[in-house]
Amino acid sequence: MSDQYSAWRAALAGEPVAIHDAEPNSGFYRVKRKSGELHPVAIWRDEVGTVFAQLNGEAIESSSVWPWAAKKPVTYEAYQAFMDGKGWPDDAPALPADKPAPDAPATADGPAENPRAISCDNSGDLDAAEAMRLELLGEKELADKFLSKPIEAQEAADQVAVWSKRIGDLKNRADKAFQAEKAPHLEAGRLVDEKWRWRQDAETLVRRLKSHITPWLEKLRAEEQERARKAAEEARRQQEEATRLAAAAQAGDEAAAAQAEEVQARAIETTKAAEVQRTGAGRTGAKVSLRTVTDIVITDLPALAAFYAGMNDAPADLKEVLLKLARRNISAGVTPPGVTVTTKQVAA
Repeated sequence: MSDQYSAWRAALAGEPVAIHDAEPNSGFYRVKRKSGELHPVAIWRDEVGTVFAQLNGEAIESSSVWPWAAKKPVTYEAYQAFMDGKGWPDDAPALPADKPAPDAPATADGPAENPRAISCDNSGDLDAAEAMRLELLGEKELADKFLSKPIEAQEAADQVAVWSKRIGDLKNRADKAFQAEKAPHLEAGRLVDEKWRWRQDAETLVRRLKSHITPWLEKLRAEEQERARKAAEEARRQQEEATRLAAAAQAGDEAAAAQAEEVQARAIETTKAAEVQRTGAGRTGAKVSLRTVTDIVITDLPALAAFYAGMNDAPADLKEVLLKLARRNISAGVTPPGVTVTTKQVAA
């Protein structure tokens, strides 16, 4: 009888192998079930050529796993290790047995699930958020040790791929639980926003009223400025008169001396009155007056951009905006000037 395992050995070596639906190749494989777990498959023939198959050590019809298993051959050693409860060689590491998850002790069922994995509907003492946080802490504890050494074998690289998927699944479970828990609050918040949305109408009405009074306030401001201007002119006239009288007093004019003091005092009071007073409307606690606001309009965009670009240390938010625009253009097939595009391979 010819070697019934030759096709399986060739598949393990990466060689092309003929696959026939009705003629399964004897060997050891694994198949992914709906749960996502990888289960061991064994196929062999007896002396007369009868085909036998097992899934997880239980007899099955080979047609239930073939030809799907053909794409995933495994070594006999890997198959036997899994059957012995050791999981697959490329499984992500499991936590030590002395660190079981609350209400979720580690078992040998399936391909080395994370012992700290807890379903979102866990009804134990921990809520879902805390349970998954502890699960992630367990993953991080293992990862810190794993990351201290470089990858030097394909088996370790395969572990990283499986491990990343496992942690990604944890993140997805956490996202779903987070969204489910937050959804009622978001909806409640939206209802509150809608209930009180009329507040914006109050703000709009305030702006309309203040805008309506602005021309009147501008009129009051202009009148006050004119009054202050006239007072300043009178203060200058009085000061000049006081100076003239003081000179006369120094020349011996006693009457001018007395008059100079009086005019000088009036000049000081008039000068104080020449200060522009704030105008407005309303009363204490409910006053409205003019205030200065700054409005900026870009009249020369290239010049403005050149000014900021010419700085030794351009603002970080400007760089972020430019980088965002550049990425958008590059994605559309247009590379703007002033950027260098490089590519690199990263694990994804």
